[in-house]
Amino acid sequence: MDSVEKRKALRKSPFLEWCNAEGLAVIAGYGVEDLRTVPLTYWERLGGPAAYCHLEGSQGFVGALAAEIPPGKSLRPIRHLYEEQILILEGRGATQFWSDSSNQAVTLEWQAGSLFSPPLNTRHQHFNGSATEPVRFVAVNNIPLMFNVFKSADFIFNMPFEFTNRFAGQKDFFSSEFKPSELEDTSVNFIPDVYAVQLDYHPERGIGFSRLGIHLSGNSMVGHIMAIESGTYKKAHRHHAGAQVIVLSGKGYSLMWPPGGDFVRVDWRKGSLLVPPEGWYHHHFTTSREAARHLALRRGLRGVGMPWLATVSEHEGGHMLEHEDEPPEIRAMYEAELTKEGIPLRMKPIERPK
Repeated sequence: MDSVEKRKALRKSPFLEWCNAEGLAVIAGYGVEDLRTVPLTYWERLGGPAAYCHLEGSQGFVGALAAEIPPGKSLRPIRHLYEEQILILEGRGATQFWSDSSNQAVTLEWQAGSLFSPPLNTRHQHFNGSATEPVRFVAVNNIPLMFNVFKSADFIFNMPFEFTNRFAGQKDFFSSEFKPSELEDTSVNFIPDVYAVQLDYHPERGIGFSRLGIHLSGNSMVGHIMAIESGTYKKAHRHHAGAQVIVLSGKGYSLMWPPGGDFVRVDWRKGSLLVPPEGWYHHHFTTSREAARHLALRRGLRGVGMPWLATVSEHEGGHMLEHEDEPPEIRAMYEAELTKEGIPLRMKPIERPK
């Protein structure tokens, strides 16, 4: 590659250039050790401390804004032409939403473990409900994709258009009732506690694995909550870019690698974030005595890009790796990690084809 082409390839995206201009700190790499303690700096537009996690696997589609509401304070009212899914990591408080179709605000109260998604371009404001403790939250959003298209902060943050097909001021909009969804297992607009959600068992994806897909507020982004029991790990699989995997509980590590490439290991615990790059195999291994519970928030966009089949075996034309086909060192590494923790392996020996 000549020097001109190399400079073009290495130039920052419009989104990252905007982050620099805004003074919004950016975190890179393959993972974040703990979203609850990652350093934040004041971001004028938000009116509070923040940092943007733009990890390798995000690839310009989706990232995660870690932010804080100081004790007894609120952030600035904001609206934006990008979607976000907000997980409260610590603290309690409320968010008010305004619609041009209604004269009265809709107030949503939340606590640590709550998950919700502001409807697209709805004006809203976050309030801390404690006078002594800060609120820490993470907002997984698709602003990198939107900003790289429009390249205009004024358009993204000041467009008055109201998507009434998503939200028009309904008082009961943020219902916690689970309903059928065309995009995922369920549709719901507010989850009071992600730790209490009942999951469905899927042993075909790994013994000890459970999951529930979620679709919030009629937006295009989707996600799922998953659990991996102690002494087990999920089968490796590949999918599109940008899935932000937030660790809710438990301890372990993930291995990620491109086909034919080297392993990238990310150790995790409660509060960690990791993002597998598009097309990379990845396993999630639980090394704690308690099950590991993760929240994966994704870009959605049905029909866009390659149709990855992450839940279909490679033997059937999909992108899930069966245990007998995974590199032998993976099981050996996991057994060694469990031995260090004094935790028994709960998985059957791998029978490899001869």
